[in-house]
Amino acid sequence: MATYNFNGNINGPGNFGDNGTINIGQQDGAERTLRLAAELAQWLRAEGAGQDRLAAAQTLHGELEQAGRERRPAEPGVVRRALETITLGLGAGSTGLALAQEITRLLG
Repeated sequence: MATYNFNGNINGPGNFGDNGTINIGQQDGAERTLRLAAELAQWLRAEGAGQDRLAAAQTLHGELEQAGRERRPAEPGVVRRALETITLGLGAGSTGLALAQEITRLLG
């Protein structure tokens, strides 16, 4: 059996994360999520996406923008439906899918 010597503070929190910082909860903020939603809508337009996807992207951006103004979390049902409509049929590894997945991650 091995013996481990620990000379650090055993009463305080552990140093997790980058550079000994503890990151718990959402760190990226609503501004980044809103920016990614705008990029997603722009990408969809550039790719010639159908009207249903463009409308869903507009709905997503609008909900995130309104939630930010009202200082409330975005409505999960609205966000989920919009992202499902947008991502349906997008190819694996596509820019649009990557943006949608990052928005999902940021919103938790």
